Amino acid sequence: MSLTLNVEQMDTFRKDGVVCLRNVFSPDWVGLVERGIARNLAEPGPFANYADGDKKQFFQDANNWQRIPEFEEFARHSPARLLAAQLLRSSKINFLHDHTLVKRGGTSKATQWHQDQPYSPVDGWQFCTIWMPVDPVPRDAVLEFVAGSHSDNRWYRPQRFIDGSLREGDDPSWELLPDIEADRAAHNIVAWAVMPGDALVFHGLTLHGAPGNPYDTARRVLTTRWTGDDARMNIRKGKLSPPLPEVGAPAHGAVLDCDAFPVVWGGVKA
Repeated sequence: MSLTLNVEQMDTFRKDGVVCLRNVFSPDWVGLVERGIARNLAEPGPFANYADGDKKQFFQDANNWQRIPEFEEFARHSPARLLAAQLLRSSKINFLHDHTLVKRGGTSKATQWHQDQPYSPVDGWQFCTIWMPVDPVPRDAVLEFVAGSHSDNRWYRPQRFIDGSLREGDDPSWELLPDIEADRAAHNIVAWAVMPGDALVFHGLTLHGAPGNPYDTARRVLTTRWTGDDARMNIRKGKLSPPLPEVGAPAHGAVLDCDAFPVVWGGVKA
């Protein structure tokens, strides 16, 4: 397990907006996250929902690190924060939030194409997501990416995962997402089969989506989001993910450093 990324990995992230990192989490970290996901499934939080509605095969929940100790341990002490610091080329890393995604065996619901950052209250270029599976995920069930889609700094309007409809209150100046599935050959789509211990790390503006899970076993994933030096609070009108804390939220335009978005590497810890 190597925590020091090489030049090729750094360049791939910069150029493609995504990089597949092999064996960067030890079995102990994978086991910790697996226990956290099990706790999350047994004790869903207030943001839990099923992206496939009444079928209840595609579970997701978010913002649970302050009540699920396994997720807090991962946020504050795992190699994830070191990977984020290197790829974002940042002198400090804030933890933004966690997001559990479980597609049970036979789930037909796809994860629609989208970007992560427009859902968030964060401006700034130094924003990444780490997608960490605790199960083997074959190529035909894994997250896919449009390589290089982050590089033109285009923001697309968020859509609801359950039906693809536009959300009210989001910035109307943002573009409508192109129909990538209608013409996949026109896009540079990349993906990798992954194993527990691997991670997919991608920029907040990289377009990504995933097919359903045609296999008998579940596809359990913890995604975590991280920001760097240039991240600033943007209190947008639309629904925010993560939501702002009721007490102690940073002001519009301020750095994120606070109890809800703690500095977990470098800088002066909140």
